[in-house]
Amino acid sequence: MKRMPRITLSTVAAMGVCLTVWVIYCRPGPDFEMLRRQILELHRQTIGAHWNKDAGFFAKSMADGYFAVRNGEIQKPTREEIKAEYERYLGSTTFTDYRDLQELVIGFSKDGSVAWCVVQVRVAGRDREESGAENDFDLTWAWITLYGRKGDGWVWLGEASNFKRNM
Repeated sequence: MKRMPRITLSTVAAMGVCLTVWVIYCRPGPDFEMLRRQILELHRQTIGAHWNKDAGFFAKSMADGYFAVRNGEIQKPTREEIKAEYERYLGSTTFTDYRDLQELVIGFSKDGSVAWCVVQVRVAGRDREESGAENDFDLTWAWITLYGRKGDGWVWLGEASNFKRNM
């Protein structure tokens, strides 16, 4: 009868380490194509919220600690401030054009928990001042939005934006 070799504690420990490494490094990575479609859909919803004057969309999409970089400043508005800003903006604006000028540039962290989207859009229409005067505008906006994964969806962590006049 053949004798079976004895398994030592160090052999078991080595096998455990190998199994742990295999589980960590061999599990499937994020489905980046699905995540990309989610970011594209969120961008489409953002443009739709402008057309539909849905200020609530913007406030609910922001993460706690959201930041905005614009006009040489870093701002950290609350959800209430974001909603009030979009209510004022959308309530005084009539859009005649709001569309992408080029394909979005979308990227992800290695684990798929953070995404960014670089956008360039043309935005045109009329803006009503508090005095009641109306002004035409035709702008090219560019921005980068930073997103964080939350459950099965995304929230806006922050963004940096700028624009130029087309007229």
